[in-house]
Amino acid sequence: MNVAQDVAVCAECDEVIRLSESSKWAVVPEGFDINDPPPGAWFRKNEEGWEIGASTRSYIALFLVPFTCVWSGLSLGGIYGSQIFSGEFDPSLSLFGIPFVVGTIFLGTFALITSIGRVQVTVRQGKGVIFTGIGRLGYKRKFNWADIERVEEKADAHDSNGRRIFTLALVGKVELRFAMMPNAPRKAFLLNGLRSLI
Repeated sequence: MNVAQDVAVCAECDEVIRLSESSKWAVVPEGFDINDPPPGAWFRKNEEGWEIGASTRSYIALFLVPFTCVWSGLSLGGIYGSQIFSGEFDPSLSLFGIPFVVGTIFLGTFALITSIGRVQVTVRQGKGVIFTGIGRLGYKRKFNWADIERVEEKADAHDSNGRRIFTLALVGKVELRFAMMPNAPRKAFLLNGLRSLI
């Protein structure tokens, strides 16, 4: 293994692999300090356990929030506001508006997550929770920290430019994927922080 150059060679098959992309050889970079997170990330420890997390704030919110407000206001206002204003109910127009309601909910949720959302892994007395959401509202998944063997980076999808989108995964008896939204420095902090905690 050559950690400095991020490579390793298998003695049996002579295959060259990147250490950072191999869960078997996953290492925490030299000089990594879990107590020195990048802006928008954190690590807290107390006698019961610890939590590590990152904000999902993104510059995309500068476009997404006004777009969602305008798009939702015009579409829902035009479909349902006109009915309320005229005092007449139109069943076919109301049914036509359902996809716009669903779109508004989806866009609104995404806009909030890119504005004030967070992803956080908390372990208290061996019991872990992965939280993704806004404030107290969000998606929680529970696990036993003792069951986690390693932390991996997984290529789950591609963006509009064809680049791979990576998520993190706690792998052990189960595999729990999370943290698609944080930016690269925050995601790297979560990855290396969790690896150092294991």
